[in-house]
Amino acid sequence: MADVRELMGRLGPTTVKFDTGRGGVPALTNQDIAAALGMVPAGLGRELLEALWWPESGARRTQRVRQAVIALVAPEYIRQQQALSLARTEFGIAKACMGWAGGAVTDAQRVERSRAEAKLEAVRALCWPNNTMEQLGTLTAAVISEMAGAGNCAGCEGRRVQAAADSSGVVECECCDGTGLEALSGRKRAIAIGADKSAYQRFWQPVYEWMLERMRGAEREAAEAFNRAVSRAA
Repeated sequence: MADVRELMGRLGPTTVKFDTGRGGVPALTNQDIAAALGMVPAGLGRELLEALWWPESGARRTQRVRQAVIALVAPEYIRQQQALSLARTEFGIAKACMGWAGGAVTDAQRVERSRAEAKLEAVRALCWPNNTMEQLGTLTAAVISEMAGAGNCAGCEGRRVQAAADSSGVVECECCDGTGLEALSGRKRAIAIGADKSAYQRFWQPVYEWMLERMRGAEREAAEAFNRAVSRAA
């Protein structure tokens, strides 16, 4: 069977009858497909599966997609902000200890201040933009659009692996990082979120790629669950 995701397209309005097999013997009916979809666990993966492969349903479930994406992103954003707050506090304490109560500044205090400052800068560099949650709708739409339109990777032709340089076997495709899918350029992603290329690369690339990786993973797991349910129905 081809990619079972394509079966979901039969659930939309159509004038063509697809649910007959050879000689008019019924194959998978729309009811079978809907029942198999119902066996996919609720959550982000299922919402993306419908949004990508059953657009009529996805358009009616915008709120569910929004809630699922927020549930994915918010904990990581909060974790980053907490780490940043802690690093700032540690740096503030290190500065306060410099020459405490008029005393001499020691080498140990200087070392601790430098360490705390370096840690603060490192943590800050890993944090997403402060307005990430405000831009989440735009980011989500762009990620889903990329997922919907992605073709096979030109490097591995969708196989996810390529021959090792030393001919010892196969390795994960470097062009697509093992996804088997083509990736949009930074310029196209920037346009999709309404930013210029430099702003995308400086601020938005980490959160965009983080979301894309996890949303693809969630959709893939949901598709695998759908595939198992369809196989049982067949």
